[in-house]
Amino acid sequence: MRADMSAWPMLATLLFLLAAEPDVVVTRSAAVPAIERILKADNLDVNTLSPQEIAAAMRDIRQGAAPSDFWVAYQAHVKAWSDYAAALDAAAKRQPGEPASAGTEWAVGEARTRINATFDTVERLARHRGATIPLPCTRI
Repeated sequence: MRADMSAWPMLATLLFLLAAEPDVVVTRSAAVPAIERILKADNLDVNTLSPQEIAAAMRDIRQGAAPSDFWVAYQAHVKAWSDYAAALDAAAKRQPGEPASAGTEWAVGEARTRINATFDTVERLARHRGATIPLPCTRI
């Protein structure tokens, strides 16, 4: 008995689709625009906004379809900005003439360092997914 050969391409396509990992395809296609949306919203002018305003604006950004590894890294970046703003607030609350505590100065410097380190991770994950990184609003 001879098989109908016209059904083979359709069967092969069906088997391929069943064996494929649809989550990877859907996640990738939705991930890139979500990551780019987050990075665009995050691209704030650090020369005109206070660290408190920057941290508040970043906290308002939603995950949407961004992948969880990127989102966790981005939330660490938001926390670094929030910690920096809080450390600056604490430093500003000292009384005139009162010396700054070593802990306060350390907290400001450590948070500032974490801002750069956490964004490096965010950027690396975004590039790994194929997202385009927007040019910074401000140039240093």
